[in-house]
Amino acid sequence: VMTEEELKKYRQESEHWIFGYELFNSSPTTFSPATDIPVPEDYILGPGDQLNIQTYGTKTLTTNSFISREGSVVIPQLGPVYVVGLTLREAKQLIEGKISKELMGTQAYVSIGKLRTITIYILGEAYQPGSYKISSLSTISNALFVSGGVNERGSVRNILIKRDGKTILSFDLYKLLLEGDTSQDVTLQQGDTLFIPLLEKKAQAYGSFRRPHLFELKDGDTVKDLFYFAGGLTSRAKIDGKFELTRLNKNSIEVREFNIKDEDFLLEKLQDGDSVSARSLSSLTGGVIELKGEFK
Repeated sequence: VMTEEELKKYRQESEHWIFGYELFNSSPTTFSPATDIPVPEDYILGPGDQLNIQTYGTKTLTTNSFISREGSVVIPQLGPVYVVGLTLREAKQLIEGKISKELMGTQAYVSIGKLRTITIYILGEAYQPGSYKISSLSTISNALFVSGGVNERGSVRNILIKRDGKTILSFDLYKLLLEGDTSQDVTLQQGDTLFIPLLEKKAQAYGSFRRPHLFELKDGDTVKDLFYFAGGLTSRAKIDGKFELTRLNKNSIEVREFNIKDEDFLLEKLQDGDSVSARSLSSLTGGVIELKGEFK
């Protein structure tokens, strides 16, 4: 648990980090793939996966067969069955149907045993770029933990997933951190590359925000988006007061005041280096004189 001084220091320093970097502060130095988690029915089988096949009825047997490099599993008395590229659900239907049809009076139950490992590449502005062997159930976020995340120059909102030479997805970590949206956190495949490009744009929210921080921007992000990233205002913020937008122009520094109710200003697009300050009630109480007693 942080002491009050450590917490104060953390809060001060965190305003100068890109939001999302701290997620990888405790990244593991080794990666042990999970082996005891349920395998989804839409899991795509590949060479190295193990299928457990049990039959009951007229013929009773148990076999544990790995999928070969050619993509097949060998079933006693039936020979090889090609399953690579099928989902677990499709493979179950194929094998169970084949056994019940060709071995009269016999039914089968198919499950998955050991999972294969895959090799992926994490390149660009990764903390530790290189190739990694991970579980075939690993997602993008799992892979980022493998490499220790991004370095201090890397983007957390435009992580490119490349497959067969083509970019198939741009992964935005803010979707996961701020909204709990896992729809982009897809399962990786053999040979996939995670390419982390350089950070291009950033803006800072400081003062009486719930999450004062430095945030990465994407094209089209507005002042209102920055308020959302920063978690909105604290109870001490003067909601009906003025806020300041500071912008670094080529030869000057521009400071503009705006009101929280000014919708046109809130929808203004941010530029790299912008900062927005929110003043709190405590910062506006200077010069106050307290009068007590009876007055005329």
